[in-house]
Amino acid sequence: MSNQTASAVMTSPFVTVNPEDSITDAAKTMRDATIGSVMVVDDANRPEGILTRSDFVDFVADEENLAADDIPPTAEVMATDIVSVSPDTPLPEVAEVMQEHAIHHLPVVSGSGQVVGIVTTTDLANAE
Repeated sequence: MSNQTASAVMTSPFVTVNPEDSITDAAKTMRDATIGSVMVVDDANRPEGILTRSDFVDFVADEENLAADDIPPTAEVMATDIVSVSPDTPLPEVAEVMQEHAIHHLPVVSGSGQVVGIVTTTDLANAE
């Protein structure tokens, strides 16, 4: 694992949604793809946020949200404090970043700022 980089284990292509998509649509996208997160990207494929199963749990756990008449867009539920790595980040550093920030989904972003993949804890566990 120590010789590998993020690009060697990242999932690409990856699933994305638009910030204006409803969280219902985002949830269906995650369910249909059997994944635990989706990247929220702008029209140029730059990261704006990440939406994970935990975000949905937090949203539903807030009783005020359950009484809402309108389903909010993804932008109102996603996490915006994105931590990312570059494709050439060594896997030990990828693992350290994920542990330090207590995250399970880590976007891989190119030098031009575009999301090129995502590394999950499962990807790390499966790395040789």
